[in-house]
Amino acid sequence: SNSDQPDKVTDVLALFEKMESTGEEPSLISFNILIKTCANETTESDERKRNALQIAASAFNSLPSVGLNADSITYTGMMHVLLNLMNDSPEKVNAISGIFRQCCDEGYLNQHILNVLTSATSEDDLITVTGVSSKEEAYTLGRLPPDWSRNSSRDLMVNAE
Repeated sequence: SNSDQPDKVTDVLALFEKMESTGEEPSLISFNILIKTCANETTESDERKRNALQIAASAFNSLPSVGLNADSITYTGMMHVLLNLMNDSPEKVNAISGIFRQCCDEGYLNQHILNVLTSATSEDDLITVTGVSSKEEAYTLGRLPPDWSRNSSRDLMVNAE
């Protein structure tokens, strides 16, 4: 889903809506694909970025209403959405903090999500979001509260032990 196709987001959204209109229950996988497609929007157009951000946020927020719960893949996708589509601002840091906290509350934190955060945020923002500096030994997943990753698949938890 990294192709330079003009408007992949619109295509995936249309497919998603077609599934719903035929009574096909969208699965978490289809939501995750939609969110990932939005995250991979590479346009310079602010309008297309805003549109992709809105679609991803809407998909993410509608999960409970269709009886689904986000998983590590969903949270990773949403991190990428916020990092790639929002302009640097306090709002962006707040949005990332919100997703991070929700991810930890639901127990889906994994090392990959931590790595994504570390590579894409400033040290100050990282401390704001996680409460821990990446320079501290406590920064590996295994040293953060185990409750934060209780539902994460073990295979994604590098450095967990």
